Amino acid sequence: MRIVIIEDEVDLGILIQNFLLRQVKMKSPSTTIKVATTIGEGLAIVNELKPQWLLLDNNLPDGKGINEIENIKQNSLGIQIIMMSAMSNLREEALKKGADYFLDKPISFGEITRIINNQTPLSD
Repeated sequence: MRIVIIEDEVDLGILIQNFLLRQVKMKSPSTTIKVATTIGEGLAIVNELKPQWLLLDNNLPDGKGINEIENIKQNSLGIQIIMMSAMSNLREEALKKGADYFLDKPISFGEITRIINNQTPLSD
């Protein structure tokens, strides 16, 4: 399994990465999880790694993650996007643009694991 996290809060990105490594690696030992702090860096990693999952923050130093969803979906077939934002009013727009899931910040690590392990949609 390949996962990319685009999150400008370095500590949060590393916490999510470490949590997922412990949770997912047991089921999928070849799991690779990379963290980026900008859209530009993250898109480069997505293009290189071709992940199944992308955890995408909205407020990033070089733009809004929500504005990249459609582009990512067109260029990375089969990718599942989990949009993360403290602005829950973005939920509907993110889902319309192609996000598969929307998580309110503060992030629930258990919810991330549930989504990735079960791939069941969140209730709105």
